[in-house]
Amino acid sequence: MKLQSQKVRTLWTTLGVFVMCILVMLSGSVHAAELTAREILDEIESMALLAGSGSAKIELITENKRGQQRSNTLQLYRTKDDDGTEKQLLEYLQPADVAGTKLLSITRSEGKDSEIWLFMPALGKERRIAAQEMQTKFMGTDFTYEEISGTAAYKEDFDSVRLEDDTFDGYACYVLELTPKGKSEYTFVKMWVWQDEFIPVKVEFYGRGDKLTKTLETSGWKKNAEDKWEPSEVVMSDVVAGTKTIIKIMETSGGEISDEYFTVRYLRRR
Repeated sequence: MKLQSQKVRTLWTTLGVFVMCILVMLSGSVHAAELTAREILDEIESMALLAGSGSAKIELITENKRGQQRSNTLQLYRTKDDDGTEKQLLEYLQPADVAGTKLLSITRSEGKDSEIWLFMPALGKERRIAAQEMQTKFMGTDFTYEEISGTAAYKEDFDSVRLEDDTFDGYACYVLELTPKGKSEYTFVKMWVWQDEFIPVKVEFYGRGDKLTKTLETSGWKKNAEDKWEPSEVVMSDVVAGTKTIIKIMETSGGEISDEYFTVRYLRRR
C-alpha cells in the first residue's frame, strides 16, 4: 500500500508540474496577444544601425537598376546619453572621392527636435539638414537622412495598428501598420517586429496610391560586444527605381565613445 501511495503522489506531482508549465506557456501567449501596437513600439529600443554605444566599420554598397555596384567603406560611432539622447557619426573612409564626408545626427528623446549635420570636404564646411530634406535620399543611397541616421520617430509621428502576427526569416513577428500623423512621403508603413527581442526585422514603405515603394530587410542577427543584438546585413530596396543599398557590418567595438566625435567642430577635422 505504501508503494502504491508513493506512486500516486509521484504521479500527481508530475501532473502538477506539467499543468504549471502549460499555464506559464498560456499566460505568455495571452500576454503577447494582449499587447497593443503602441506597447510594442514602446519596447523597440532603436532603429539605428548599431545598438548601444561603440563603433563599427561598415561596407555600404549601392546597386543601380542594371545590377552595377559601388562599394564604400565607412566608420560608424554611436553613443546614448543618460537622458536618452542618441548620437551617431558616419564617416566615409573610401573611395577617395568621398573620403572625409561626415554625417552627424543627434536624436533627442520624447519627440524633441533632432539635428542632422552633413560635412563635405569639397565644400569645406558643414550644413544642417533642414526639416524638409529629412526624407530625401542620402549620398545616392536608398536611405533617407532620417533612416540612415536612425532619427525617424515612428512612435511620435505615426499612428499604429496591430495586424495579424506573421513570420519573417524564421522569426515569429508582430506586424504593425503605421500611418503618418503629418506630411510624409509614405501613406503607411508595415513593420515586422521580432517577438522575442522587439527588434524590427523587416519594414515595407507604401507611397501614393498605397503602392509599395521601398523595403528594408535585415539578416544575420547576433549579439555585439555590449550584448546588444545587431544585424550582419541590412538591405534597403527602392522597388520603383529598381535600386538597392546594402550595408554589411564588418567589425564592431563596444565601449564609450568620446563626446568630441559628436560635435560640429569634429566634422571639420581632416
